[in-house]
This record gives sequence, C-alpha cells and structure tokens, in this order.
Amino acid sequence: MAHTASTAADDGGGIDGESAPLATAATALADAVRTTLGPNGLDKMLIDQGGTVVVTNDGANILENVAIEAPVGRLVRRAAVAQAEAVGDGTTTAVVLTGELLKAAATLREQGVHPTTIVDGYAAAATVATRRLGEYALPVDSRSDRRLRRVAETAVTGRWDARSTERFAALTVDALESVDFDQGKLTHSAYAGQGLAASERVDGLVVDMDTSSTSLEAVAPAFPDAIARPSIAMVDAEVGISEPTHVESITLDAAQQADALRRHEADTRAALVAAVRESGADVLVAQKSIDDAVRSRLAAAGIMPVERTRRDEFDAIARATGSEPVQSLAALDPQLTGDAATVERRPVGTTETLVVEGCEERRASLLLRGGTPHVAEEVDRIVTDCLAVVRRALEDGAVVAGGGATAVALARDLSTEATVVADRRQLVLDAVARALEAVPRTLAGNAGRDPIDTLTELRRRHDAGEHTVGVGPDGEPREMVDCGVLEPRSVFERSLLRALDLASMVLRVDDVIATAASDDEPTGQDHASHDTGGYPWAIGH
Repeated sequence: MAHTASTAADDGGGIDGESAPLATAATALADAVRTTLGPNGLDKMLIDQGGTVVVTNDGANILENVAIEAPVGRLVRRAAVAQAEAVGDGTTTAVVLTGELLKAAATLREQGVHPTTIVDGYAAAATVATRRLGEYALPVDSRSDRRLRRVAETAVTGRWDARSTERFAALTVDALESVDFDQGKLTHSAYAGQGLAASERVDGLVVDMDTSSTSLEAVAPAFPDAIARPSIAMVDAEVGISEPTHVESITLDAAQQADALRRHEADTRAALVAAVRESGADVLVAQKSIDDAVRSRLAAAGIMPVERTRRDEFDAIARATGSEPVQSLAALDPQLTGDAATVERRPVGTTETLVVEGCEERRASLLLRGGTPHVAEEVDRIVTDCLAVVRRALEDGAVVAGGGATAVALARDLSTEATVVADRRQLVLDAVARALEAVPRTLAGNAGRDPIDTLTELRRRHDAGEHTVGVGPDGEPREMVDCGVLEPRSVFERSLLRALDLASMVLRVDDVIATAASDDEPTGQDHASHDTGGYPWAIGH
C-alpha cells in the first residue's frame, strides 16, 4: 500500500471541494485499517527501517508504528491510542467511523451545509446514540456471568481456530476469576518455542530470570529444580564482601598476611551463609547481586539463590509470599521469611524462569506460548486486549450485541430521528446513520460477502424488531446474542463518540498554518518528514 506524503502547509483548506480536504488523511488511515476489522479481518505486515517484521491486525498497534505526516492523520492516531488505553478495544472501529464521518461531511459541504450545522448535527447524533445504547444494553449480573466469557471469545475470535479461541477465552476469564478480577495480581508473559496449546495458568508468580537476574546455571549442578514448602528470605541489597567506595591499595609484607586476608574473606562469606541458614530460609532473593562464592556456598547448603531481581518483581514476591525484605543478611530472622507451596526453576523455551506457586496472597500468571517470537508477541498482545475488554464489561455491568448489530440499530434510530427534525440537521443525522452502516458493510466485505445484500437483509430484520441481528463470523446475518458475539457497551459507545468528536474538531478547522521552528531546533527542517520511529508508510493526501 503506497500513500503519497505531504507537508503540513499543504494540508489546509477545510472540508471544501475547492481545496485539498483535511479529511483525506483520516480516510486514508481508515482505508488502511478497514480490512483488519472483524473475525475475518486480515493482518498487516509492518517492516521498520531496520528490517524488523511485525504481523498484526490490531488497529492501535498499526497506527502507533506508522509514520504519519499529515496533521489530521496524527490526530486520528492519538484518538486511536486514547481509545485503546481507555477501553482496550474498538480502535479500528473508531478510525473507520472517523473516516466515514469526514467523507459524509465532505458530501454535506458540497450540498451547501455549513460546518457549524454539521457539528451541531453530530452533537445531536451523539445524544441520540448514547440514549439508545442504554436501551440496547444487556446486563452482566455477576463476575461468574457466562456473558463475560462470551465477551472474551468475541475479543479473540478470528485470531485462531475455534478451539483455541474458546480455550484462550476460558484461560483469560479463569485467571481473572482466580484473583477476584484484580488485574494488579495477574501477570502474563509469552515465550517462543511451543504452540498455543502449551499456554497455561500458574497460580503464583513467574519471574523471567533472563531479564530479572543472572542465570542460575552458575549454582551447583546437583541443586534441586524445585523446593516444596520453602521459607523465602529477601534482602534489598548486595550479598557479599563490601567493595571499597574509592581507590584503595593493600600492601602485604609477608605470605602470612595474604593467607590471613584470604581466611578473613572466607570467614566473612561463611558468616553470610550461616546467617541465611539460621533464618531457616530455603530460598534467598536478593534485589542486587550475590557474590559468586556466596552463591555457590548457598547452593551447596541446599539454599536457592536468586539475584538481581527486577524491582517490581522483587516487591511482588515480597507481597505474595509475606516476606519482609531486610537491608542486610545480619538482619534476617525466621519471623521475616515468607512462604509458598513450591519454588521451581523451570525452563520455558530458551528462557530460564522462576515459578513461585501457592503464595500467601492470591496471585496468578498466564504463561503464554507461541511457535516463533513474533507469534508469541502477538499472543501476548491479544491476551492483553482480552483482559481489558473483560474487565471493562464487568465495570460497565452491561454489554451490547457485536457484529455490527448495534451499529445498524443506531443507524435506524438516527434515520427515524431525522424525520422529526425540521432543519438541515436532518441531513446530518441521515449522514451519521449511513456512516454507522459502514461497520456491518466492512464486516461483510471482509468475510467475502456482498455488503449491499447483507446490509439490505440487516435493515429488513431490524425493521421487523430484531435489534440484535448482525454480521456473523461467516459473514451471514445472524442473531448475535444467541451466537455469543458480545462486546462491552463502553467499547462501542466510546468508539462512536470519539469519532464524532474528532470529526467535529476537524470541521472547525478552516486552515493549517505551519509555525516557525523553535529556538532549540535547526531551522529549515521538516520535522514530520524526519519521523524515523515508525514504519515506512507515509499517510498524507
């Protein structure tokens, strides 16, 4: 896909047929992500300047990594990222609707409708849509509601086969249930090397030793890989002989003095190990490094050493096990150690991990797998989205029918509302209704169905009162609630309202003025054209 670049100065003129429209950048972005929408959406292959390849169909992920030069395109990207951060899903829908609304505005301007009237009409459409969405919403009665699992399945449908979709939805919801839906107590990480079926839930913490600490291969090879019912001691400092803080020199006048120095160091290390043993600890977790000789002695004594633990994981282990970190081994005490059911060194692919299960505080970790690093990263991103929408559905306490069903229902409502409006806002409400129908049209087209035939059938059935009929996974009109295609109410609502707000903001712009370069930057430099952080798609007009 190729898009020609333009500078900020060329982007002005407003929504007007006599000049380059501001809307073009937004519609170009909408067209770029449109084919990723829905369970039959296709992926985009993103290639950065270093040759790194990312395959994804997530709208926010695509837009975050695309080099966009047009100012309006950048506004659309910000809106998409804000949508993802706020509700975790609906970014592609928001971008598609924004493009459709700006196309509709361009047509209305050609018909002589003033931008102020269009903005007023968009505001009226937002009011109607918000009111009617409340009437279409279905309640989520409790945390064990079956609809939560349906929301999770909808979020991952189309990413994998039906069996994997059902399994990952169940895995995600079960993990949230195990921590009472407190996502702060749930972690997830993905590792390459095995297929999706190897993914599992761990009732505890999974610490990546490759990123959190040095390899445990340096300890004694006979050390057990797992310890049952261990006592866990934690020290928030280095473990070993203190290093001088400035340059010092030691002069030894005789061999006896060298022997005495070595004995002193050996005795100091032995005292450190003895302090750990006296505390009754089976596992020693240090936030900083552990002296090599001390680490070997700990392993020989049957104590598992874990060093250079990342700060957030160090704190998480302390909270989960009930251990109270100390500043030195001399301060260790049996009353300060924590407990767990097991602590295990577990290789996951090529990565060494530390698994702490059966913690005092309820914790859960999703150990996700993918055949390649790219697949593993995408699995992790999909599960992140899935967790977000399930949590959002629970917070909303309400869901709506997916598959474009709610969009068609609102389009019908807006068309009806337009018949009682006496001024030109009637044209605007009809235009918003047509823009909403772009959602089911896109879903049908991505499924290989005729969008016109599909939309005609949807209109007929909605006119007959079937307000939850949408585009099924096979592209045919189906009852969405019965087939379990649900999404949180706020996901669709915020997608629509964000698109209306962004389109209204663009309509209020009649010119784009390039400002002078700031004093701390070189003059004569096109800042937009030097954006090298994204992927090489220049979205302009």
